[in-house]
This record gives sequence, structure tokens and C-alpha cells, in this order.
Amino acid sequence: MKPVFRSILTAAVIALAIEGFTVGVVAPRLPGVAGHPDFQEERLIVRPGVPLLRLRNADGAIQVRATDRSDISVAADISACVRRELPLEAARSYVATLVQVTEDANTLSIQTEPAERPDNLRLRVDYAVEIPLGTDLEVDSANGNIWVSKGCGRVTARGRNTDIEVVEPRGVVLAESTNGRLRVLDAPEDVSLKTVNGNVYAHMLGGTLTASTSNGGIVARVLRPTVRQCRLTSHNGGITVILNDGCSARVDAKTALGKVRCDLPVETANGARRRRFLCGVIGEGKTVVEADTLNGNVWIARAD
Repeated sequence: MKPVFRSILTAAVIALAIEGFTVGVVAPRLPGVAGHPDFQEERLIVRPGVPLLRLRNADGAIQVRATDRSDISVAADISACVRRELPLEAARSYVATLVQVTEDANTLSIQTEPAERPDNLRLRVDYAVEIPLGTDLEVDSANGNIWVSKGCGRVTARGRNTDIEVVEPRGVVLAESTNGRLRVLDAPEDVSLKTVNGNVYAHMLGGTLTASTSNGGIVARVLRPTVRQCRLTSHNGGITVILNDGCSARVDAKTALGKVRCDLPVETANGARRRRFLCGVIGEGKTVVEADTLNGNVWIARAD
């Protein structure tokens, strides 16, 4: 019986340790409302269009659509979950302070939580935003994904536990996340992408791409010869560069523990080609491609 009792005791200790870790460490870091909210409300903010919209959120998603409307519409969906230690009225008083708006002739700024949140209140605010075509954006969501439709102007998006996607912007893009994937499609101007734990995807029509990730891969597609440069860096992940027909590159690619593969003819008279290193010219060499990874492969390919 002793081995059986010992096994049961060991299983109980492990179960308690898992429960303690989940409740004490993981649960406090989970974003937003996990269960049925104690109360929920919606707010709608409509303002005349301005060149720049700033939106800062703590817990919740942000979706932005550019339309042919002349004003800015911001719909906030607020959900709150209250623990017993916090009186419900105190929670309602705090929620009443949410979504603070400031504005001038050039900028509309929305701050979700201008005051410090009570310890025993779980809160999530999801935004659905419509803006005029070409409006510039600065959005921040610590715990929640960000999605930006085509037609927006310059886009700056930052997050902590955040996936970020920007589709067909009209201006420069800067996107940063700690734990999240980054994706930018059909960018005509400069793009800067940085994440720690996540993959990076970029489709470039022009400008310069700078992309880095510590634990993830990078896929960069050069759609036109007008893309000037791609600077790509990963620590634990592969790097893939896809060249559309008509595109060419001056390649400087290296890896410490992987290998470099190139499916296109490369001129290496003034460079070198080895298992873990490639320096050479593909075609006319219009786009400068710099790819550097530690634990991953580098692949240069032509689009099908």
C-alpha cells in the first residue's frame, strides 16, 4: 500500500502546485474579463475628422476601418467583472470615468483608463473605429489585438500581448509587440516591425523594411523593384525572402547554426557563397537584402 499511498500523495502535491501557479501567477496576468461580466455597456463617440487619431487601451481589441465618411466614429464595448472585495458601486464609479476624450484641430485622443484601475476589478474594452480615408493612427493595446484596414495613413501600433495586422496602409508603418505576431500587407512606404515572441510577415511595394524577432520567423515578400532595402534579424527562427518577377536583390545573408538557401542564380564574383553565408547579386541587384539569424535557416526564393 505504501507505493500506492506515495503515488497519491505525489499526485496531490503536483495538483496543488499547478493550481497555485495558475491562480497566483497565470490568472492575474490574463487580459480582460474571463467569465460572464457583472455589467456591460456600450459607448459611441462621434467627432469631426482630424488628421490624427490617438487611441490607448489596456485590455481589449482595437479594430480600425477607413471609410469614405467625413467624421470619426469610435464605439467602445465595456465589460467589467467585480470581485467580492470591491463594492459594485465603486466599480461602477470607476467605469464611469472610462474613455476620456481630448481634441484639438489636428488630433483626437482617446484614453481608455485615465485613472488607476482598482485591484479587484477585471475590465475589458473592445473598440470598433471608423475613420476617414488617409487618417493617421497611433494605437496602443497592452492586452488585445490590433487590426487596421486598408486606406489608413501613417500607422503606429504598439502592444504587449498583441497581434498586429495592417492592411494596405498609405504611409509609414511602425508596429511593435512583446508577445504577438506582426503582419503588414502591401506597404508602399517604410515599415519597421519588432516583436520578441512572434512571427513577422511583410509584403512590400516600396520603401525600406526593418524587421526583427527573438523567437519567431520572418517572411518578407518583395512585390516591386521599388523596395529599396530589407533588413531582417531573428534569433531563434528562419528568414524567408520572396522576390516577385521583375525584382532583383543584392544579398548579404548569414546564419550561425542553420543554412542559407537561394533558389535563384547569384553572381558571387565580388562576394561568396557557403553553407551558412551568401553575399552576391541576383539580377540587377536593386533591392538590398540583409538577413541574419542565429538558430534558423535563410531562404531566398522567387514567387511562383
